[in-house]
Amino acid sequence: MVELIVDDIMSKVSDHRAHVLMLKEKGGLRRIIVALGLLEAQAIVFALRRVDTERPLTHDLFGSVMGAFGIALEHVLINDISDGTFRAVLHCSQGGEAKDVDARTSDAVALALRAGVPIYIEDELLNRMCVRSETNGAISIPITAADEGTLRTALENAVKEENYELALKLKEEIDSRHQAVPEPGEDKTE
Repeated sequence: MVELIVDDIMSKVSDHRAHVLMLKEKGGLRRIIVALGLLEAQAIVFALRRVDTERPLTHDLFGSVMGAFGIALEHVLINDISDGTFRAVLHCSQGGEAKDVDARTSDAVALALRAGVPIYIEDELLNRMCVRSETNGAISIPITAADEGTLRTALENAVKEENYELALKLKEEIDSRHQAVPEPGEDKTE
């Protein structure tokens, strides 16, 4: 596992309601980008800036409820990605017993910041999904990290630019997300 720290939160230029969270490897150069909605971004910014509100916000309330029932958040682990969406697990303990809770990555980060606990990612996942800086200040992300809409737009652009090698890679990624999954008991070898 590799520890991550919050590097930046940015508004997407094309849609100011959408944001991205940049998480950086602690003491390293690798980064991942997590897509956020406005409310999720606000929750993380409030936690980073230690903004006090008159009444508890959802993440504050959840932390208080956990504390009231003797549940301690030990750390957060980003452990998977599916269709461009990172998945996370809250590693908790209660009375000496370890408990894992599935969570949205944005919620997990907001809770970790409030609780002052580390955020980790599987090393293999970080290697596979880390962003790379380009010379013009842009960043590139692996195609497996992009949502399907982004992939389809990139595919159209690759075809227009006659970059058929890239178009093929993008089409293969889109197609891999739509492979039929057999029903339980269904024989796929006919």
